[in-house]
Amino acid sequence: MKPGSHQAGAVLRLDVLATPLAVARVASILAHRQFDVVTMDIAAPVDGLRRVTIEVDTADDIRLQQLVKFLNRSSDVVMVIRLPDDRGQR
Repeated sequence: MKPGSHQAGAVLRLDVLATPLAVARVASILAHRQFDVVTMDIAAPVDGLRRVTIEVDTADDIRLQQLVKFLNRSSDVVMVIRLPDDRGQR
């Protein structure tokens, strides 16, 4: 796939515990659910939490809702927010 040629995607912002395996568990959930990750930005820990911003390469709203529910069930995930992705909408 050429850079910039991916389909419409979704952006999720997660607050996860700042434990060594929390980010690995999130990545494992994404892989198990077969999501193509376009970008994954992991911030430094602040007050025991890490902020993770993920862009996934899908526009399937049902799959995204299921992913958010599954991530929310993880004991490492404190909060999941789906951000608007307005790139290319202008």
